[in-house]
Amino acid sequence: MPESMSMNEFGRRGRFDPSRLPEFNPDPALWPRIVARQQQRVARRRWQAAGVLGAAAAAMLALVLIAPGLRRAIPDDGGHATVQEQSRVLEQEWAGLAGDHAASMGGTHLRAIDAQLQAAYDRGAGAEELSPLWQQRNRALRGMIDGLRRGAGDRGDSITQI
Repeated sequence: MPESMSMNEFGRRGRFDPSRLPEFNPDPALWPRIVARQQQRVARRRWQAAGVLGAAAAAMLALVLIAPGLRRAIPDDGGHATVQEQSRVLEQEWAGLAGDHAASMGGTHLRAIDAQLQAAYDRGAGAEELSPLWQQRNRALRGMIDGLRRGAGDRGDSITQI
């Protein structure tokens, strides 16, 4: 509170009067210091942004360079995945040829192989046991497809030829 203003005067007016504040002349070097400090802040923010963008670019480059190596680093399962893919393609082909009758045609042998595969997966079998089962499944599907193409698909599973 200014010296010229007593407590009673302030209390009577009850509000702040900025015209009663003391006046002073700031140091002439104040504005250049403020401008210099602001320029430092802006420069620091630019460097920080450049650092973040550089780190992001380096991470993307590392991902591009390392990702192909990661795919090769995955242990080879002896062609197990490709045999499964072949089986999926063959099953789609068979279903397309059999049409609406796919559920009732030639599935006994395939269901038996599928049961063996499921049992092998359930007990945690390795690729050395699973791969032959998948190959057997693919052979069965190829046989069913060939049978449908030759017209043998018209007979049911229950017919036994001697």
